Amino acid sequence: MIEVKFFPEKGRGIVATKLIPKGTLIEAAPVVSLPAEQIPLIDQTEVFKYYFVIPSEYEKNQEVQGLLVFGISSFCNHSKTPNAYVKWVKEKEGLWAYLIASKDIQPREEVFLFYTNINKYPLANEFI
Repeated sequence: MIEVKFFPEKGRGIVATKLIPKGTLIEAAPVVSLPAEQIPLIDQTEVFKYYFVIPSEYEKNQEVQGLLVFGISSFCNHSKTPNAYVKWVKEKEGLWAYLIASKDIQPREEVFLFYTNINKYPLANEFI
């Protein structure tokens, strides 16, 4: 349904390999929580580009835990008008990230997310 593709101007991203109807679960991936007090250190590493934050928590306080998703949804690029979103689901095995289509995604179309913590990206102006 999706594959990783390299985009010269922005690096890796996710592309649909077939029509993905709105509401489709694109991927379910396990998550590891990164404690809020470790985030300043993690922000200085390459991991910074790949961790998520929960929007409702980040809106209240920007010093929140980071969530590292072990799936290819971590390679979704940012858009102000995304076509997918992550639903955070607690299961008995732990936290999961469900990547869900928020609108129909056409074959060969890139799958985009809105980066909640976009203000922390030093080069954000290059891809917003």
